[in-house]
Amino acid sequence: METMPSDRKQPKKRSIMLKWSFANMLFCFLVFTTFVTISYQTSVLYFLDGEKNGLISVVDSVAKKLEMSSDKLTPDNIYKYLDYQEPTVLDNLYDEDGHVIKSAESVGIPGVGWRSFQVYDVSGQMIFTTQSASLPLANKKSTAPVIVTIDDQSGYITTRQIKSKKTGQVIGYLQSFNNLGFYYNIRNKLLFILIALEIVAMFLANFIGYFVSNHFLKPLSKLHAAMKKVTHSPSSEFEKVDIHSGDEIEELADVFNKMMYKTHDYIEGQERFVSDVSHELRTPLAVLDGHVNLLLRWGKDDPELLKESLEASRQEIQKMSSMIQDMLDITRLKQSDKFKTEETVVVDSVTDLIHNMEMIHQSCHFDFEVKLVDPQAKAQIYQNHYIQALTILIDNAIKYSGGGESFVKVILSEDDKHIITSVADRGMGICEEDQAHVFERFFRADKARNREIGGTGLGLSIIANIAHMYHGSVSVKSELGKGSVFTLVIPKAELK
Repeated sequence: METMPSDRKQPKKRSIMLKWSFANMLFCFLVFTTFVTISYQTSVLYFLDGEKNGLISVVDSVAKKLEMSSDKLTPDNIYKYLDYQEPTVLDNLYDEDGHVIKSAESVGIPGVGWRSFQVYDVSGQMIFTTQSASLPLANKKSTAPVIVTIDDQSGYITTRQIKSKKTGQVIGYLQSFNNLGFYYNIRNKLLFILIALEIVAMFLANFIGYFVSNHFLKPLSKLHAAMKKVTHSPSSEFEKVDIHSGDEIEELADVFNKMMYKTHDYIEGQERFVSDVSHELRTPLAVLDGHVNLLLRWGKDDPELLKESLEASRQEIQKMSSMIQDMLDITRLKQSDKFKTEETVVVDSVTDLIHNMEMIHQSCHFDFEVKLVDPQAKAQIYQNHYIQALTILIDNAIKYSGGGESFVKVILSEDDKHIITSVADRGMGICEEDQAHVFERFFRADKARNREIGGTGLGLSIIANIAHMYHGSVSVKSELGKGSVFTLVIPKAELK
């Protein structure tokens, strides 16, 4: 036995809230990681460029002072070219044995604690240095700052040839080492801070995103609950889902409400159809059952009784067939929307219908009056439905006109928005009490007389459904013994 979808084991579904939270966290992770990476790289490059440019500037400044010498640089003559003071000089000058020669502040070499300077003679021997550690000359050519590692310390190192401005000869070399230890400390701290900020920002964004998504998905949860309720009990009374989010979810709820109202209309229509047919078939079936039993007892030996019973049975079968067809027409009208945009030229339709009626009912006098400004005026209705409604009205007018010659008058008029079709007769009329019920299913004003005339009691109900389908109306004015006037109002077709 095949199991229904609801009976099968359903795979565990992930909440859209979790999906949203995961997507939000992933998005925030990518955004913050990109931000942290860019910030980190930008800061690192900024610090490195700052140190590099600062080193070049200081080295160029010291080199210009030394280039004033016309003799080769020696420990004896170097000081007179550096003999000026700068407030930024912090270190002392040392000889190659590490002894303090002179304060750097007194000779004016711009320096800071992590930057050292060494001066060499033309043979590459160090004349003095701003720090106790002596560094060998790395290169006898002028070089741009490059990062090297010396004694487990990384930093920029740069070299300058000192050329005398007077002789143009190389008189010595200047070398500077810029320790980047402080930079690496700052870089590590910056990286730690940025990662910490990223983690905090991610948790904060995820926390806010959860509550924001919960707020925005609450209408969807409400709609989901309504759908589950309908799934569990589809025949129960539907409660409208009110969502006022002002977005697509509200539109979805409106579509769902309309769909459910229409579905419930269909269900109620089917239930009413079954109930009405069951009720109305009871009498003709009882008649058929009676005649069949009569035939079984005496019909075989009585030809006249056989003929009478068969004729009565045929009439009851015709009534049932006609009634079921009318019921199906009503059901189809309620379930069909495809004809709502159709248009009908009413004068032509009424003219053709009256001509056909005159051929069928030759004893009836028809009068057709047109009060339309435009003879080609159109009503917003499918032509077959319009003719069906008018046929029922004219047929009723003829049937209820009593014996002898009958009179039917059809009038076409209009107002600003509607085409008005009136069908008048001079028949038996309808009492005021019954006029409020004539458009109900199976209602008959004079049941005794209606049994003689025949009919299913569904014709006017069909007209009421047609009028409702096209946003129109149908009404009746009647007086006993004087006749009735039925008025069908249908909207005009929109001008194109």
